[in-house]
Amino acid sequence: MVKTIRNAILFAAVVHILYVIVQVVSGMLLTMRHVPKIVDAYSSKQALESQVSFGLTASPSGWLYALTFAGSAALYAFALQPLLRRWADRRNRL
Repeated sequence: MVKTIRNAILFAAVVHILYVIVQVVSGMLLTMRHVPKIVDAYSSKQALESQVSFGLTASPSGWLYALTFAGSAALYAFALQPLLRRWADRRNRL
C-alpha cells in the first residue's frame, strides 16, 4: 500500500513537472519566433487605441493544481497500476 501511494505521488509529480517544462519551452519558442512589425503597428494606431478593454484576467487557483495532482495520483493508483500488474503477470506466465 505504501509503495502504491509513493508511486502515485511520483507519477503525479512527474506529470506536473512535464506540464510546466512543456509550457516554458513553448513560451520560449513562441517568444523567439515572434517578429513584431513596427511599421504595420504604427499605421494602424487608431484601430489599436479604440479597442482598449479593461478588466481582470482569471488565473487558475491553487485548488485547481491540488485537484489535478490528486486526480493524476488517483489515475495511477486505480487505473494504471492494475494494468501494469496484469501486463507483468502475463509476461511472467509466458
